[in-house]
Amino acid sequence: MKAQKYHRCDYCNQKIDLCEKYRNQFNRVSEGVYTWKSHLHCDEICLKLKMHDEADEGVSSDDFFEYIQNEFSRIMSENYNEIYESETFKIPPFPEQLNFVLCHYQIKH
Repeated sequence: MKAQKYHRCDYCNQKIDLCEKYRNQFNRVSEGVYTWKSHLHCDEICLKLKMHDEADEGVSSDDFFEYIQNEFSRIMSENYNEIYESETFKIPPFPEQLNFVLCHYQIKH
């Protein structure tokens, strides 16, 4: 689906731009109904990291943030430990961590 208006991704909480392709899922649960909107790249990284394997009730935005932050730390410590452990290194904001993880797995966004 292509966005006809601006939305927020329910995984990363970042803006889904006009005309950007995104996932729109209608869900019915015992408490009612809701729509889940997400970037295609956020869906893809969820699958790549098997986030849903450990989530009995789905992956929330909090879960997504935690997975991405943990994966960012893992990649940095395994591949760039000297930089990661230096006194001058500062953990970047979440959007930069997400971009780094997406690039690591060669997922376009």
